[in-house]
This record gives sequence, C-alpha cells and structure tokens, in this order.
Amino acid sequence: MLQKNRRKILKALGAAAATPLGFPYLNLAHAQGTPIPIGVALPMTGNAGAYGPDMGEAAKRTVAKINDAGGVLGRRLELFVEDSESSASVAANLSQKFINVHKCQSLVGYWGTPEGMSSRPIAMQNKVVLMVSSAANAITEGDTQGFVWRFQMKATDWGIVISRAAEKLGFKTVGVMGLQNAFVLPIMKVFEERMTAAGRKVVDSLVYNPEQPSYRAEVERIFGKKPEAVYCFGLLPDFVSIMREVYRGGFDSKVVALSIMADAEGKFVEAVGPQVAEGIRHFQPMPDVAASGYRKFTQLMGASPERLYLFPPNTHDQIAITALAMEKAKSPMAVEWSKQIIAVGNGPGDAVDDVVEALKLVRSGKNVNFQGAGSTCDFTANGDQMGRGMGHWIIKGGKSVFVEYQKP
Repeated sequence: MLQKNRRKILKALGAAAATPLGFPYLNLAHAQGTPIPIGVALPMTGNAGAYGPDMGEAAKRTVAKINDAGGVLGRRLELFVEDSESSASVAANLSQKFINVHKCQSLVGYWGTPEGMSSRPIAMQNKVVLMVSSAANAITEGDTQGFVWRFQMKATDWGIVISRAAEKLGFKTVGVMGLQNAFVLPIMKVFEERMTAAGRKVVDSLVYNPEQPSYRAEVERIFGKKPEAVYCFGLLPDFVSIMREVYRGGFDSKVVALSIMADAEGKFVEAVGPQVAEGIRHFQPMPDVAASGYRKFTQLMGASPERLYLFPPNTHDQIAITALAMEKAKSPMAVEWSKQIIAVGNGPGDAVDDVVEALKLVRSGKNVNFQGAGSTCDFTANGDQMGRGMGHWIIKGGKSVFVEYQKP
C-alpha cells in the first residue's frame, strides 16, 4: 500500500510539472502558442532512487527559467515527468507514452544503462531525440542517425581515469569484481588492460550477477588472494551486500568503488554504518564546480555554491541544448533540430553559460558555444560527450571527503 501511494504521489508530481500549475512563478504571458512537450524519465525509485528527485527539480527550474524569458520559438515548454523506477522495461514503456501520447520530440533524463539501452531503439525508430546520463558504450555505438546523445563520460573513459588513479595510488596488486552489466564490463576491461600494461598484477577478476542472495563466495575468492586493493564496479544494492561480507570476513585489502555504489547521496553509509565504510575510495564523473555554468546552476537550485550535484546538472544541460537546438533550427521537430545539437554545443560561436542569454543570441542570428552546468556540452559526431572530469573521494568518519578533481 505504501509503494502504491508513493507511485500515485510521484505521478501527481509529474502531472503538475506538465501544466502551468507546476510553475506558479512563471509569467506565462511571455510564452504563447501550443506548448512544446518534453518527456522526462527519472529514477525516483529503484536502485538509483537517490538521484531522481533533484534531477526532477533541475528540470522544472530550467524549464521555468526558459518559459519566463519567452519560451522556445515563442512557445512554452511543457514537462511530462515520470518515474522510470530504475527499470529497463518501465523506461521503454514511458518512452512509448512520451512519443505516442504526449507527442514529445525530446526525451531526457534516462539515468542508467538499462533505461538508455531499452529506449534507444524506440527513439531511433520514431526519429525523436534521446538524451541520457547512461555511460554504457553500446548506447552510442553504430548509426544512431543523430538521435541519441550522451550527457556523461563514456564507460571506457571511466576505466582509463580510474586506472590512472590506481597507478598514482601505487597499488602493485589488485583484484576486480564487477556486476554483469553493459555499463560495468567495458570499465573492467579497460581497467585490467591498463593495469597489466603498467606492470601491475591483476590477481583475479570476476563478474557477478545482480540481486544474488549472497556474495560470500565471490568475496572470499577475490579478497582471499590478499591483493593490495580490490576494485568493485557495480551499483549500490550489490555493493552493500559485498561490503557486509568483506567486514564479516575480516579482510584488509583496500576497497575502491564508484560513487554510485559507495556514496549514493549517503545511502551506502546509512546501510552499512561508518565502520564498514571507513577508508573506501570512490570515483565518479562530476561537473567542474569552479566553472561559472555550475555556479549559476547551484543558484538556480537555491543551493549553496559548495553543494555537489552529480546528475541534476545533466538534466539542466539536456533541456538547455534541446531549447537551443530547436531555436536554431526554427523547428520543434527532432529530425530538424537534432542536426543543430553540435552547432550550439561545440560552436564555433560566443561562449555562453546561461541558457536564456544563449537563446537571445540564437534568435538574433548569432552562433553560440553553450557551456553547461554539468560539462562544456561538446560532443563527438556519434553523440558522445567530451571533456567531462572525474572526482575522487575517500570515506572518513562516515563522510565522503573530497580528494581531487581529475580532468579528462
């Protein structure tokens, strides 16, 4: 009953976001005409549920800012926000709903690899733009026809940066554990290749299945070989189970993971306690918090400049790029504005980190090089994002302490 009520509330919030009632502070007189719909699939629940609410708030505030300044093509943007439940099948159903019911030409959000992979063929078949925070290489591989765009570091690049950090930390022997997942496997492959090439020894490597009742055998196999460090690549639920087994077994290898596992907005420490979490290092792509675009984003969110948002800036940038590309193409149809994404993101043109100012320039016929909140919004021809850096943290006393920002 509690879960049903939660879903009803989330759907109500999504519906509110899609109507003027969702934006009580807008001057809607500035944006007239038939609204332009945007579908937003976010992980409000499931294994990534820690991130969805702030991503949703970022979407609402970004659209509110654009609408209050005149909208896009003189029309108001209209959001349809739905809970993907961190599920491939739910995300695919939402994509069909956004396209066939709400007539969306832009689908944004799509946090995880399952959501992105299940919705990719739907977007391409219907010739609408899909913008994801998913990292799996496969999402942008092949001919995407210009309809699939990644607002995140590609999985293989995660492996490169994390292996570089491992060399810097001086680990001579490592073990590797990874979730059976299209996002994780490329990270593992690159990490192991680079460690071997650097003269480091990978004592063992294994791939485990999600939602196992126990990971004791896997932990005993890898940690039992006593590497200096064990690198774990996966998601929060499996990592909680793994670390409980590590603690129970009394193993003393250093542990390194991803922030979506070892932090997740504090959910990991809540689950295992400070003693189990102590000393774990974790890595995650992150915005350049010193960039003007990121600082303006924290102001938009009503947050302290010191607040770190990992994924909400991506949602902001997805909507901003959508708006700018539509305005430049002078069309809300994806087959036309998708061709302008690189033009407004990569330039050449005036470097602008405020979407309203950038829209003014585009309307006046000028070229822009939009600098987003999450990244510089530069893309390769097949939709991969370039130039995103990675953060490095260590857990001390139950808190994640920032170590350094590593540029790509």
